Amino acid sequence: MALETSPILALAAAAVPGDRSDPGIRTEAAASQADRNQRLASAVSLHFDAVWRMLRRLGVPEADADDAAQSVFLALDRRLPDVPQERERGFLLAAAVRIAANTRRQLKRSREDTGLDDDSAALEPSPERALQQRQALAELDQALGTLSDEQRSVFVLYEIEGFSLPEIARNLGVPLGTATSRLRRARDAFEGWLAERRSRGEP
Repeated sequence: MALETSPILALAAAAVPGDRSDPGIRTEAAASQADRNQRLASAVSLHFDAVWRMLRRLGVPEADADDAAQSVFLALDRRLPDVPQERERGFLLAAAVRIAANTRRQLKRSREDTGLDDDSAALEPSPERALQQRQALAELDQALGTLSDEQRSVFVLYEIEGFSLPEIARNLGVPLGTATSRLRRARDAFEGWLAERRSRGEP
């Protein structure tokens, strides 16, 4: 994750362009923009890792995760005045759900245009020093790949990111009963995947 080189941080640190308006108005505008930039930089610092993880678990390849994460924070930047600070994380992860879906669609179209199939996007063999961790993540990605987009979003937010069902329903804009139903179906599918692995003698 190239957080230190992210264009989002450059955006947050950008100076307010000069103009010929009244100095008092210009100073107020500069102060307002400085506050906005500081809040955006703080959001990046606090939530970038969670957003990046969310995108990966939602099927965004590692090579595309930084760009997708930047899109998530640009979405926050556009809506910053409307998002209470205490709800930033929920907004960001909900935005990650939408951007992950868009990214996967774009990558699928790209593979189709170039004649590549989905197997070409498989993970490359991991370095020996991180083999076990990479294998575990690959297995989790495989399991999550058996879920529908709606089920996977709720499952990741609840089981991995630790959101409550009411928070998930609010952030995704769906009724609580819908979020609950999606989580139940996702768990059933996940357990079915595990049972199938065990039946094949896999750990």
